[in-house]
Amino acid sequence: MEKWKKIIKNFLLAFVLISIGFALGKNFAQNERNETVGAFSHENKKSVSVFYFHSSFRCVSCNSIELKTKAFLDSYYKDYMDEGIIKFTSEDFQKNETLAGELDVYGSGVIIALYQGNKILESRKLDEVWTLLDKPVDFDSYLKTNINEFFKLREENT
Repeated sequence: MEKWKKIIKNFLLAFVLISIGFALGKNFAQNERNETVGAFSHENKKSVSVFYFHSSFRCVSCNSIELKTKAFLDSYYKDYMDEGIIKFTSEDFQKNETLAGELDVYGSGVIIALYQGNKILESRKLDEVWTLLDKPVDFDSYLKTNINEFFKLREENT
């Protein structure tokens, strides 16, 4: 009986220590993400961020949308990306709950956001990327139209 008490006590102690470790790790990762978002800003200048949000489990379509979006930006907006006017990032909305909440994200997809420093001025979810996945010309046109609208907003608010 004494042996079982010792085993249970050690098991519970290990469980508590592991739980504390996970809690600290999650908090550290979130703080690191917040610092990264701050590093993206250019003082108080306006920028357009294109996010691909996904879940921890990713299907073929999810991966394809991310790759096509990134390739599109690299092809058509490379200079703007190099200057930091457009930023692309892929985020797990289940792990980055803070950013997902700020952008009202509950599932996988492409989001465009207009930032001034770290403040979101406007955002839009591009739901049609799913139906345009097998239509590359329409997919690119849809992205281009929406990104250009955000460029106009960026200029209007300057």
